[in-house]
Parts: sequence; structure tokens; C-alpha cells
Amino acid sequence: MDAYSYTTIQVERDGTADVHVSLHPDEWMSVLCVTGRERAYLSISHAKASVTVCPTRPDAPTAGDLRVARQLAEAFAVYAAEVERLHVLNGASAEAAPDPDSVRDSAA
Repeated sequence: MDAYSYTTIQVERDGTADVHVSLHPDEWMSVLCVTGRERAYLSISHAKASVTVCPTRPDAPTAGDLRVARQLAEAFAVYAAEVERLHVLNGASAEAAPDPDSVRDSAA
């Protein structure tokens, strides 16, 4: 597998910058969402690139934070379905989904 990750930073004339992180993972990608703690966050890491998603106030999420979390969940579900569809379209058999606890550390 040709896995890699990279980050690009584009600085405009006015000094504003756009940062883009692209992850093209292999089995070394880490996705972690710790549960049962006083803060909520999602961490994705691969090849020294890391992305952390958390509410503006991780210990006191707002209704807006909940909306964003649900949008992320929906987008990840759609992404998984698309990857599975393309995987099967390319001649592979559909594999059983991994246990959801494999991407979550539920230790308190």
C-alpha cells in the first residue's frame, strides 16, 4: 500500500494562511476517541500528521458543538460506505465491519 500523509500551508498576500492536512492511511493510522472523561475529543494520527477535533469548550459542549459532532459522524459513515462500495467494485469481497470499540478507548 502506498500510504503517506502530508500538510500544506498556503499563505496569501494579505498574510492569511490555509492549512491542509491529507491522510492516505495504512494500518498504522490511529483513530482515538476517549469516552467517559470530562472532555470530548477525536484524534486522528498518521505519519507524523495529527488532527484533533474537539468542541470549543471540550468540558462544556454547546448545541452547536453537538450539531458538528453529528455532521462528522454522518460524514464518516458516508465515507465508510463509499470506501466499501469502491472496494467491492474493484473485485474484492465486502469484509465484516470492525468492532466499533477498536477505534475507541472506553477506559475511564
